[in-house]
Amino acid sequence: MLRRLLLLSLALVLVVGLAWALWPAEVEVAASAEVREGGALGEQRVVGTMKEAPRPGALAGVVKLDGVGVGGARVALKATVPLTVVTLDDGAFRIDGVPAEPVFLAAASNTLASDVLGPFVVEPGTTLEGLVLELKPTVALDGVVRDAVTRAPIPRAVISWSAGTTQSDGLGAFRLPAPKSQIWLDVTARGYLPRTEWVSLELARAGGRLDLTLAPVSAIEGRVLEQGTARAGVSVWAELTEGLRRGERSPIALTDAKGQFRVECSEGLRRLVAVTPAGVTFPGPEVRLAVGETRKDVTVELGDLGGVFGVIKRDGAPLGTATLTLINAFTEDPVSTTTSFLDGRFSFSAVPIGRFLVQVRQGAFSTIAGPFDHRDDGQPWTIEVASGQALSGRVEPPSAGVRVRWRSGDWSGPSTETATAADGTFRFEGVPAAQVLVDAEGPAGAATATARPGDPVVLRLQRGAVLVRVIDESGSAVADAVVVARSDETGAVRKYVLMAPDGVFQIELPQGRWVLLAEVGGRGRTGGKLVTVTGAPIDVTLSLTATDPVSGRVIDKVSRLPLQHVRVRAESPIGRASVTTDARGAFTLPPQPKQVQLLVGADGYEPQGFYLPARPDAANLVVELQPAPNRPFQDDPPRFEGVGMTLRPEPTRIVVQLVNEGSPAERAGVRAGDVIVTIEGAPAGADLQNVVSRIRGPAGTPVRIGFEREGRQLELVLRRKSLLITTW
Repeated sequence: MLRRLLLLSLALVLVVGLAWALWPAEVEVAASAEVREGGALGEQRVVGTMKEAPRPGALAGVVKLDGVGVGGARVALKATVPLTVVTLDDGAFRIDGVPAEPVFLAAASNTLASDVLGPFVVEPGTTLEGLVLELKPTVALDGVVRDAVTRAPIPRAVISWSAGTTQSDGLGAFRLPAPKSQIWLDVTARGYLPRTEWVSLELARAGGRLDLTLAPVSAIEGRVLEQGTARAGVSVWAELTEGLRRGERSPIALTDAKGQFRVECSEGLRRLVAVTPAGVTFPGPEVRLAVGETRKDVTVELGDLGGVFGVIKRDGAPLGTATLTLINAFTEDPVSTTTSFLDGRFSFSAVPIGRFLVQVRQGAFSTIAGPFDHRDDGQPWTIEVASGQALSGRVEPPSAGVRVRWRSGDWSGPSTETATAADGTFRFEGVPAAQVLVDAEGPAGAATATARPGDPVVLRLQRGAVLVRVIDESGSAVADAVVVARSDETGAVRKYVLMAPDGVFQIELPQGRWVLLAEVGGRGRTGGKLVTVTGAPIDVTLSLTATDPVSGRVIDKVSRLPLQHVRVRAESPIGRASVTTDARGAFTLPPQPKQVQLLVGADGYEPQGFYLPARPDAANLVVELQPAPNRPFQDDPPRFEGVGMTLRPEPTRIVVQLVNEGSPAERAGVRAGDVIVTIEGAPAGADLQNVVSRIRGPAGTPVRIGFEREGRQLELVLRRKSLLITTW
């Protein structure tokens, strides 16, 4: 029970919320422990009589061994700013200055340690007393800290945990005592991004062995400008936009008096986001970072702002007291929220110029309208929404407070949710007349289903335990992975960021058929494996695709001299990776599978793209670049506006070959193998280009597509967005 509580609470504290949901952008059961929050930053001024700020909270209790207080024990508080105290002779302790956020607590003394307690939220000025931390014998956890790309050990890395601090030796190895339950690890090393992760030891042999990787620091440096003028105090972060970890945010940086910022993060395709002190969010450019690369002179422009106002109507009548949320039609990110007046009037101030959708919520009613183009032309918006249809049902066993959500390919931004009544019933209004995904999660378990308005929906809350073992091509355990589960029945997606000694993870899924796969930083991903989850625990082994090192040199074809700062990008079925050449023109890519395509380029040279030759010849490539004066190298990611399906033509039909991760098609439950039958009610035909042109369209607009799946027909409405082109 403690383990489940810790996992669920950690996700709430450290990322965007509990990851029981269906969709990759929102689904994460456990994740990196850095606090990454955007929001308004501003100055607070007190006018008149100065009021004393409330005192921080406090925690008090005792550390015991076999019921007797233990003096001199170390008590550690896990919070944004960690705290440590030592117990008195009778084992008593008190920790003052506890922030008003979820915190965790653990104790240690010599070879003894307690389980982690928490989370606790202590209100300012109050003291939570009576806590008891019971010491018990520990097990030895062995580990190695490695470079996530080269797999080389990292010496002198600092590892802190609930019981103390240690350092890796010259071979990157460390050993620490830990309770046979859960601990947190804070790991830092010069030149690498720090990590904070929860580690589960329940399933490990003895203490187990942990291979822990750190990513080399990559960085983006630049300025934030508003109409050419530098802006200070702007929050800037970089968000990963590809791979299973998409949505991961870097730590926030603040611009200085010259508008300058430096954001540190791992390699990959990152989108910059800027938030002004007034709380206005601006999407910045996308930047592809190579391993260890620092991209300089990146500019984030704060675009023009304007007010948006108008009236909202439901079935022709003014809709008052509704919550309206602006959603960026290209990125699906929330931008601003307001509430309509009783007569339906509404207004948003300081909205960036662009295209937006509007989420509308009032009680059980929720719908989405748009897109609307905001040009700051002073023209009011008239938002017309219809009551739509109702979707109601119940969970079994009946229980109050179970969270239920629905989503579809037509939805953008945060999902719509409700909580069950005392008899386990729930109801949504404004649901489109199309298939949607419904998901529920509560103490009794979870369930997921597809339904249409008017269907009787019964969600039977159950759980099935799945032991997931991740191994590399040599059969060695992988202790640090992202595991994704995709329902073969509904298309629901769940994502788990896990770390466990011996590479054995335990996850819980609703019963049914699920496809599981894993991704490991710097090492690619496994193939998918179909499993049937029942009431009995099942074991699944996921194997990484075999990879080989790829290294070489880049030289000038004319002068034969080595070229520095050349970008070498690899694309393969397991993803993308980029590096740059050093002063010797040399580069080393993360290990790559047999099928890989390289793109090599730099300003002033003709780029080269080619498939990597068969091993072992590729171990020392020599790439010759032809000089091309004044030619810039464009490594911008190719994008399109569509629904996220790769299609395959067959003699008489068009078949879905691949569904992009995080796309509207995936969100709606489209599967590989589905046949496209109709588009907007008209026959699709077998002309690939014609089908593609009819499906693609401006971001934010919907398209109605009919599919045939296993002999049955289904029709889905998908809302287009900006997507990254997938080459594999």
